[in-house]
Amino acid sequence: MGGMKAISGIQEQNRAHRAQVDAVNRSNAMARQKYINDIQISAYNDQRKLDVFEAQLSADSVSKQNYYKQLEINQIEANRAVAAADQELQEKITEQMFESQANIAAAIQAQGTVLAGNMASGQSMMLELSQAEREFGFEQAQIDATIFDASKAYGLSRYGIDLDKYSADTSAMNNIETAAHMSPTASFKTIRPIKQNAPKKPSILGPILGGISTGISAGSTIGGDDYWGGKMEDWGWS
Repeated sequence: MGGMKAISGIQEQNRAHRAQVDAVNRSNAMARQKYINDIQISAYNDQRKLDVFEAQLSADSVSKQNYYKQLEINQIEANRAVAAADQELQEKITEQMFESQANIAAAIQAQGTVLAGNMASGQSMMLELSQAEREFGFEQAQIDATIFDASKAYGLSRYGIDLDKYSADTSAMNNIETAAHMSPTASFKTIRPIKQNAPKKPSILGPILGGISTGISAGSTIGGDDYWGGKMEDWGWS
């Protein structure tokens, strides 16, 4: 009975030890698999953040290209408007130059007519010449005033063109879209799990001592209290 008790105890102890070892190994395997899964999830998330950031950079680049293209269009339109204003001013100046030449010719002709008329007295001739000069001066002053007004209108037109271009450039700048405000950061490093050590194999001394105790108890029960004393005398241990 003691031997059976010892053997049974050792077997049960070994089964319990194997169950503990299996539980530790299973826990380590699950922790390692979770560690690998967490690394893969972090890598996937980081790649997704990088893809989104690259898409944002591409969109920002397109937005800036559109901005510079709009600035070019605004400059072309401003140049066209300036050229049209220059042409209009030049046409008015040319027209007034012809008017001035015609006025000079008329004044010369008037003076010549007065000088050619010898019938008039000297005082009358001087009055007529003075009148011709006044008329020439009035006509020339009107021509000069027209050129001045045209130049002033041209300056205001140029100022308006500059304001329109500035407004268009500002509007184009305000339309720039910036999605990539900050570069993505990598995920925190996945914490490596701590491997659990399997329990040490228990000593068989416990079951053996338990078997001996069972054997002694059984012998005393079956053979009486003096059973083991007689056995020890038979074995020569007394």
